[in-house]
Amino acid sequence: MLKSYEILRIRPCIADPERIRVIAKLSDEIHEIFPYLNAILESCIYNQNLRTLTFKKEEKMITLHPTHITLTMIRDEKEAHQILSWIKNLINETYEKRSQIVPNYSSGDSLKPSDIQRLLPGTNCRECGMRSCLAFAFRLLERKIEIEKCRPLFTDEFKERRDLLMEILGHRPTYEVDTS
Repeated sequence: MLKSYEILRIRPCIADPERIRVIAKLSDEIHEIFPYLNAILESCIYNQNLRTLTFKKEEKMITLHPTHITLTMIRDEKEAHQILSWIKNLINETYEKRSQIVPNYSSGDSLKPSDIQRLLPGTNCRECGMRSCLAFAFRLLERKIEIEKCRPLFTDEFKERRDLLMEILGHRPTYEVDTS
């Protein structure tokens, strides 16, 4: 199913500047295997509409997209290649055994408020109406507040964090945020 991958970008990790974030392009589309991976991996977040599957391997967060993979909290490029090779093998083995696996189309619920909090600006500014960024993270996961309420997140300074957070949460803003 997946022949190869190519690392496109390596950037400092948002959550830990001593680690890296990696984006790898895939040779083939892989979204049809997501429900099967969701069935065999623990604690996945599967977004069927956006066709993403997010899961953790140790402290690393991995998001699979139809044509690329995002890795965070990676030590170095060598570790990135090891994880990408593991993912490639996992995808291919799962594809071969898919007739023996009952696909899981549920979205899962493994994301924790602390995972979200690490990607927020961390200013505890209260512009969102919450007492802290952690309180905002709890409400965001419960879908009781919109991400756009965090005005600092929508400034240029936090663009990478915002993009990653929205990718993980699987949605886009519903309106243009005025940051003036």
